[in-house]
Amino acid sequence: MKYRIIFIQILVFLSAISCVSKHKKQASNIIVDSVEVARISDLTKEFTLNDSDEDVQVFTMKIGNDPDKSHLTASFPVTKYPFINESEGDFTQHLIDDFRSEQKELDDSSVSHLDFNQHFEIKYRSNELMVFLYTRSISFGNNYEDTSHASLFDLKNERKLFPSDLFESDEAFTSFAEEVRLKAEKAVRERFNERGAFANQEERDVVWKEILPLIEKGTKPSNENYDGLYLNAAKQWYVNFDKYQIANGSMGSFVIELPQELMRKYISKALVRMLLETHEEEAAIVDDEVEIIPQSAEPVIKEIDPEAPCVALTFDDGPSVYTPKLLDILKEENVKATFFVLGKSAAVQKKTMKRMAEEGHNIGNHSYDHKNFAKISEEEAHRQITLTDQIVQDITSARPTYFRFPYGAFTKTS
Repeated sequence: MKYRIIFIQILVFLSAISCVSKHKKQASNIIVDSVEVARISDLTKEFTLNDSDEDVQVFTMKIGNDPDKSHLTASFPVTKYPFINESEGDFTQHLIDDFRSEQKELDDSSVSHLDFNQHFEIKYRSNELMVFLYTRSISFGNNYEDTSHASLFDLKNERKLFPSDLFESDEAFTSFAEEVRLKAEKAVRERFNERGAFANQEERDVVWKEILPLIEKGTKPSNENYDGLYLNAAKQWYVNFDKYQIANGSMGSFVIELPQELMRKYISKALVRMLLETHEEEAAIVDDEVEIIPQSAEPVIKEIDPEAPCVALTFDDGPSVYTPKLLDILKEENVKATFFVLGKSAAVQKKTMKRMAEEGHNIGNHSYDHKNFAKISEEEAHRQITLTDQIVQDITSARPTYFRFPYGAFTKTS
């Protein structure tokens, strides 16, 4: 009975949305106002995952949905570990607080609008260690600026590992940072040498000397400088340096691959032991065992009476922590829907995606990470769509045939 009531509420909500579609601005303001009174800790405190659930699911916080107004979309993981949920909820709450603070500075006449975006990937997981890599894309009305942030968790001791916690000693961290500085300098130099916009060699030398202090400062041993340090399922280590961190902005961001022998020299014995004891099947990241659904030779076609009252149900921005329960409701009521999914979230909740397809729902493409398509290049738009198509196809054996723009925003080229 409870599910039926919820299901009816969904239908009523959809009907209400269609009724107020002529008042788009008022409706979007209501979304913002209703969300601003809530904090992540209040919204997630009742979420618990049991043994039958996927061990990592996506919680998405949204503020605003009008492309012509400020909006935020922030996703973070919900797991079976309360200490992780609290940590990542707090991390995301800081972004939301920053958004609200910046939003207060804008008035109705402002031409610029905020667009804050956060999504994550699972880079590594075992019985002892879990690693997430976040990408934050922030726009103050112009192009997006991306930053990377890694979160590493010691599951047995229930604590978050900061970069300084990974090393045997402060001296080891310092020696590690010096080796990274040399690798960063080489990477920056290679990209610098590809640039031809210099009048002569003297000008080139002057600009290079101006970059060297940035490399020095951006690679010093600190938690802030190395908050993009992580390992993947193959136990390969990387460090991401954001734009402006080790070079001028025109050179963009850098990803430095760190040889395993370098890491073994400096990381703590406890971490080495943790990684050595990890079995391959435990370290399976998003590619864990999910049976691929064989593609049907012939599509199933159902006859629908066009004269009968009907509703087309669509759900955006998933999959998320809400999706399994929603699928339960739809299954009980024998109703099919279309889910417009985000590529990054689909890669996290593969079992949920598989269930969507198995139970006969349509799966559409809603971009990879919910960026505003009116603000990105044609190349980036193409990447967002094709990458999500590929992720969905890898899980369900079927490529999406529908696409829905995030916020309904697009340009003539996109």
